[in-house]
Amino acid sequence: MAYLRKHRGKWQSVVRIKGHTNIARSFTQRSDAKRWGQETELKIRREDAGIGRIKYPTFREVALRYLNETSMGKKCFKVERVIINILLHESFAEYPINKVTPSVIARFRDKQKKIVKENTINRRLDVISTIFTTVRKEWDYALKNPVLSIRRPKNPEPRDRRFTDAELNLLLRGNRTSELMRTIVELALETGMRQTELLSVRPEHIQENTLFIPVAKTKPRTIPLTSRAQEILKHASLPFNISADRLGKQWRKLCKHYGIKDAHFHDLRKQSLTNFMLKKKLSVAETMMIAGHSDPRMLLRTYNNLKVEDVAKKLNQS
Repeated sequence: MAYLRKHRGKWQSVVRIKGHTNIARSFTQRSDAKRWGQETELKIRREDAGIGRIKYPTFREVALRYLNETSMGKKCFKVERVIINILLHESFAEYPINKVTPSVIARFRDKQKKIVKENTINRRLDVISTIFTTVRKEWDYALKNPVLSIRRPKNPEPRDRRFTDAELNLLLRGNRTSELMRTIVELALETGMRQTELLSVRPEHIQENTLFIPVAKTKPRTIPLTSRAQEILKHASLPFNISADRLGKQWRKLCKHYGIKDAHFHDLRKQSLTNFMLKKKLSVAETMMIAGHSDPRMLLRTYNNLKVEDVAKKLNQS
């Protein structure tokens, strides 16, 4: 029932219905308070009776709809598909989306902490957040995004792996390095390209001293080529006859054979971009153009792995 009372000089309407939390609102005019109480009570009782109640789809239903209608055309479709398949095994996948609350997502986050790293958790939270944003903005469900209300795990500091001259010499000239792997590794060091970008290079993408990269992480771009990169591409058999999986296996096998520890293929890109800035003296803007970054903070935080020794040498150069 709804009733009125005086509270701090105003008329307060209180709605008390069994099974519901009491709700109240204050008004200057008694008539406004009475009308609000009657309307609120009627609305609650109608919802309890199933009259005019919104039927929310489950998280599974909206996730699959998002995957098929929205994610399909995105470059990150394959990654999102993998993450969504993981999310669909969670118990909240069967919840109506209005019941996927911040506390539900917080429990999911805490559970994930026991099995995967922080950056993996954040990528999964990103997908959940994107789904709820789509639900609210494009599918007309007036729901808050639960991911925005929880604390996210802090991503670990970026890797700070720099290859030594001896390690690079082994990778490029060692007796176990095939001609194909030698070409790919050296081209990665000379261009700063990602693995997927390297494997997408075609002869028609080369224009004298520049290279067009159609398959990039963000958007297609054209990069300048060093004289050594031009020479490598001139004699390379393109496209490279190796898959990403096979390349990864070959890389790990080489590193194990040569005793090179904690080395990821992506570290070649970091080494290359850092060299562009420290050795070739390119500006941040010039290096960003090569890297394909739009935010200088990404470049400086992740790739410009400054060493004290490097700065000392630069200070003492005549």
